[in-house]
Amino acid sequence: MHCYYPEMGETKPADTQIEASLGHYGEHYYLKTPLVLKGRGIVHTNTLTADELTPAAKHKAGWHQYRVTTAAMRKLEQTYVVAFACNL
Repeated sequence: MHCYYPEMGETKPADTQIEASLGHYGEHYYLKTPLVLKGRGIVHTNTLTADELTPAAKHKAGWHQYRVTTAAMRKLEQTYVVAFACNL
């Protein structure tokens, strides 16, 4: 997992396949990706539409949102390039 700090001008890697954020209490990760993910501990929560997005994020229309357990996240990190925005 690649951690970057947007407030410090850092950007996610260009080859990022999954954007991740950590839920409250650290129990789940929340993912946005154009990939279709399946497996134990992975729950599809939404598919983004253009109406839900800001003009700057319209390119993410059709992306999927998932809630995944910590164990499932560890497996996904071994297969995909995951970017995690670390906010200060």
